[in-house]
Amino acid sequence: MNFNGQMMSNVEITFKLNWASASIGDKRGDSGSDHTIFVGDLAHGVTDSMLEDVFRAKYPSVRGANVVVDRMTGWPKGYGFVRFGDLNNAL
Repeated sequence: MNFNGQMMSNVEITFKLNWASASIGDKRGDSGSDHTIFVGDLAHGVTDSMLEDVFRAKYPSVRGANVVVDRMTGWPKGYGFVRFGDLNNAL
């Protein structure tokens, strides 16, 4: 999965992808077959739906995305997570 240099909302950004740990904010409920990756260096204005749309355009098994927000300020922290139903899409 190579999104380095991919355009997102007319802003050139570089994705940093890594496997996510189940212990980090695991809110999957009963979706134990999901596979989650970490996405870093997100541009300031990236939303959950924008992140999900970018990945879903190439990987239809995307089940959701979450941009992490600072609880005190409400500002995005610049990273998030994308969940896939198909492990091969998450690789």
